[in-house]
Amino acid sequence: MGFLKNKTYIKLFIAIIILIIGITLRIMYMDTSLWYDEACSWFSAKQNFPSGIIHNLLTLDLQHTPIYFFILHFWIKLFGTSEFALRSLSVIFGILSIPLTYIITKKITSSTVQSFFTSAITAVSPLLVLFSVEIRMYPIAVFLVLLSVNFLIDFEKTNSIKSLISLIVTNILIPYTLTGGILYNLSLLIWYSIYLNKKNKNSYHLYIKGAIAEWICLIPYIALILYYAKLRKIFVIAHESNLTFIQIVDNIRNFFGTNLIQNIYWPASESYNITLLFTLLVIVPCVYFINGLIKSLKTDDNFIKTLTRIFVFNFFLAVLFSYLQVNVFTVRYILYLLIPFYILSVSGLFKYYGKKHSIIFLSLFILFSGLYTYKDFPRFKKVKSLALKTVRLESDKLGLGVDDIIIMPFGSDAPYYFRDLNSPRVFNFDFHKEARNPYNKRFYDDNQQNRMKNVNKYTVIYNSIQNNSVLSKAYTNTFYNEVTSTVPKGRYAVIALYDSDANSVVDIETLRKNLGGVWDLRKDFTIYFLQKYMCDTIALLNRNFVFVNSYKKDNYTFLIFQKQ
Repeated sequence: MGFLKNKTYIKLFIAIIILIIGITLRIMYMDTSLWYDEACSWFSAKQNFPSGIIHNLLTLDLQHTPIYFFILHFWIKLFGTSEFALRSLSVIFGILSIPLTYIITKKITSSTVQSFFTSAITAVSPLLVLFSVEIRMYPIAVFLVLLSVNFLIDFEKTNSIKSLISLIVTNILIPYTLTGGILYNLSLLIWYSIYLNKKNKNSYHLYIKGAIAEWICLIPYIALILYYAKLRKIFVIAHESNLTFIQIVDNIRNFFGTNLIQNIYWPASESYNITLLFTLLVIVPCVYFINGLIKSLKTDDNFIKTLTRIFVFNFFLAVLFSYLQVNVFTVRYILYLLIPFYILSVSGLFKYYGKKHSIIFLSLFILFSGLYTYKDFPRFKKVKSLALKTVRLESDKLGLGVDDIIIMPFGSDAPYYFRDLNSPRVFNFDFHKEARNPYNKRFYDDNQQNRMKNVNKYTVIYNSIQNNSVLSKAYTNTFYNEVTSTVPKGRYAVIALYDSDANSVVDIETLRKNLGGVWDLRKDFTIYFLQKYMCDTIALLNRNFVFVNSYKKDNYTFLIFQKQ
């Protein structure tokens, strides 16, 4: 009895150490600035509940579902809007995922050793730590999918109504939290139905009744997605890029490597430098984990095989929809697959390689993942600051205040760092969101809106480039009312151009010369239309302002104009 008691204490001690490490890494990463998407979360959540939040999603965001923003809204009321307060909501769910990983692994494998390893991987994974502090819906989606798997296992073992109801309720929450989470629901419905139909007809019929109730509750979600699809179809600008093979490779590498690519937030095209270190820290772990998943697909345990099929099929659905340009294939949108992949892969590794071999590999993987996560924090913090906060830091250096205005073609729709009363005002016209919406009355005249809905939208913009006038009367009036008439004489309007947006500052004749016809515009629309936007904005400034200076700082190029 004494031995068993000591053994229990040892297990508890290991579990506490794993949890402390996971908490420590996440708290360390909380001390960072916001980047654009996180500022958008703040902006949506601070609207009136629920109508203001819904209105913002339906008119500006046009891609997200509301549950996360509802929760963040009340979180802000309780804890405020500091970076630490905003991040803490996500961190809580990131931390809760660690013990939940242990519980699920133990239920699937009955192995304490495997459960400790999967929870330890979850605690130190660079990807999971990084996104556990994101002021976005991803950590909650990860937790909800894990919770769904937990209830699925319970239903599999007990066939109880309680477990089924818990499963269905959780599954309903997933797509309303993360738009792309519906792919998990779809994959689960397909593969678990096939499994149950062969195994147990009574369980199958019970599950199908629950699934019908689930999808009825998802009808508003489907209506919302169809609404988004309709509007995005006639958007002037679409962000979706063509799927490339390297994007698939990057996602696998980020999932299973001990370190991450430089640009973790968006599909990258960086070439790999295949060194010995890269092979050991990235390629070898990827081979091991993929092999573990393959073994779980071939296992004699039909339930584990079904679970593996659910998540592998979900991955391929994400690839398919990205290929069809419905979504962008980037790691944050499918982050909820990662922990189930770890659990199922570890199970396969132990069965295929044996206990000793697997323990050695996983121990090294955890060690190097943890070291990278710890050492990457300074770079991560710098990247976050460069993404949005730089503009505020520069405005302070320039001595700008409430009489001055800042124009940001990227990021002005979520001015988190200009929310205090003494800060410069941000001209709220984000090019990438506002200008791409043909229903935007601040940017397009009525006749332009009608033509973009009924004829080729590219022709409307092409004609505006060829004409010797600003894009529309609507934008001219908006600019005068919000910029020209609000800046006193002697004060400043500053254009802050993010990264390659600075290349869009060209004169109108150069734009026309480079633009051969409507086909050229269609092919590289974002580039040409941003150039037109910048031509018009600078032309409107030149009516009442004088250009003073331009310079580059970090990722931004600043153009300074003074009111005459």
